[in-house]
Amino acid sequence: MRFTHVLTTSIVSLFLISFLAASPALGFIEREYTIREVLDACTNIVFGEVKSVDTRRMQAIITVKEDVKGKSNLKEIKMNFQTGQYKKNTSPRKMVRLLEQGMPIIVFYRDHYGIDSMCFIDDTWFQMRLYQGRSRGTGRSGSSWWSFTHIDPMMNRTFKGKTKTFQNVVRDMLDGKMWVTATKDALKILVLTGNSTSPTWGQTHVHTNTMTYEYQALRNIKKVGKRPTALESTKIRTLPNLQKANILWLGYEEISSFGRYLLPKKTETAIKNFVKNGGIVIVSGQDSTMQKPCGVGWLQGNLTGVESPPDRFFEVANKEVSLFTTPNIIQSGKIYTDDAWVDWEKSDEIFATTPERNELVIGARKYGKGLYIITSLRNDNQYTVSMNKGLMENIIHYAANRIERKNR
Repeated sequence: MRFTHVLTTSIVSLFLISFLAASPALGFIEREYTIREVLDACTNIVFGEVKSVDTRRMQAIITVKEDVKGKSNLKEIKMNFQTGQYKKNTSPRKMVRLLEQGMPIIVFYRDHYGIDSMCFIDDTWFQMRLYQGRSRGTGRSGSSWWSFTHIDPMMNRTFKGKTKTFQNVVRDMLDGKMWVTATKDALKILVLTGNSTSPTWGQTHVHTNTMTYEYQALRNIKKVGKRPTALESTKIRTLPNLQKANILWLGYEEISSFGRYLLPKKTETAIKNFVKNGGIVIVSGQDSTMQKPCGVGWLQGNLTGVESPPDRFFEVANKEVSLFTTPNIIQSGKIYTDDAWVDWEKSDEIFATTPERNELVIGARKYGKGLYIITSLRNDNQYTVSMNKGLMENIIHYAANRIERKNR
């Protein structure tokens, strides 16, 4: 059980995805952000078209064609590129040369004390700001000029391609569709996360699909063998689109937290059906108290969650399993566990236990055509996830190999 409450620090934004950058006004994006994070950070998304470009004055006017999220009340957006940075990979002159009359554009923005935006044209992300637009009432009319800051090449990790293609992706994702950009051969992983653990450092809280350290570590697993991975996260406990996933990862304390069981009956049934029909469920750490063991209605069969002290050591019960060797060598003392499991069934595969208490560190249970992989990993913050990320990757590889064997 966690003995201290999570402290969440909110940082006030100065531009659209202000929680994305190290320096609010001038910083380049550091880590990879998902499209959903961008969508969630916005108050508004508009699709537009470049009406005119003045290369001498370094200005452009955008015609707003459609409000895709929120109501902008904008007919035009005036962009002034003279204000931008002159640095490697970005300058006002480079930005102006990228724009052409008639070119489609997407403007993601956050309307608060001003307007902070991240814009996209073919293969290029760039940031714009409107100072005091809201307080003066000019931002909504389109009469003020938005100021360019810089081109952000690191955002190409979020999406790179044609604007019209990206517009279709944005529409689909706003309609609730998942794995929109996944290839046909992708390993689809749904991650329930963000309800009990705080977002990564520096983020302002976003109410849906925030990036936890656990999810960030999973997203860093780009391939399993030759097969690419495609991850989606959700905070919705009814698990939308679960039937389309190959793997469900139940994040840290998403089953129970501070002794409170969190999964509704509908979700329990959905998880059991998912496994019965061939899906794989991976359980990250749970939380039990002496009075309230973690509920197991999501699991077919018996198992008991117990309150345990944090631990880093384990004993391998089955040395023939690749969980501790592929693709990473995992050593005892180099992981972080917490509340664990006891009273497993005789038919369960036990891969590792704690040395002194003989509690489950990681094991598996077959059900129908699928599999549960049950762990006691504690993934509540940057440090614990950094300790566990190698084993997390191994677990994904193990699950993918089980799927491949089943499909042969």
